[in-house]
Amino acid sequence: MNDANLEHLLRSLKPAAPSADLAERVKHDLALADLFRESAESSSRLPAQQSKRVMWATSAFWAGIGAAAAVVVMMVLPQGIAPAPGASQLATSSPSAAMSSSSIMPVSSTREWVGVEDQGISYSMPDNPQRQMRVRSVERHQWIDPRDGAEYTVEVPQVESVALPVKFQ
Repeated sequence: MNDANLEHLLRSLKPAAPSADLAERVKHDLALADLFRESAESSSRLPAQQSKRVMWATSAFWAGIGAAAAVVVMMVLPQGIAPAPGASQLATSSPSAAMSSSSIMPVSSTREWVGVEDQGISYSMPDNPQRQMRVRSVERHQWIDPRDGAEYTVEVPQVESVALPVKFQ
């Protein structure tokens, strides 16, 4: 069969008529769409004062859900968890002391380099030039509670400036 005969054959094909079941489902879906459109239009006709009340109540509802979630998390977490080293300068106790007093066991501590940025050579001291580098990293500390199997992970982003000595030859 050559291309011309194939094209002629394809052009002569006619699509099959839709089944009665398909026509009924389309009619039902269109009726539902009209119903939803009408209900949306009727709800948009609320007075401005009432719609403001509804918007305020919705916002208050979501704020209450967030506050309740925070309270639940604070109640569930044991009080003995201390922040990771370097996470806060206000920490008064060391994390190892806090971990030994509670039943939480340390699992791992890792440090991942995110990026290194070369900031050029600094000639602040003429006899001792230095290459300035900025290193971005993330420290991850993990603990596990053997009582219920809960895992606690703390990620601490860090940015450090490093000065490397330079020797010219």
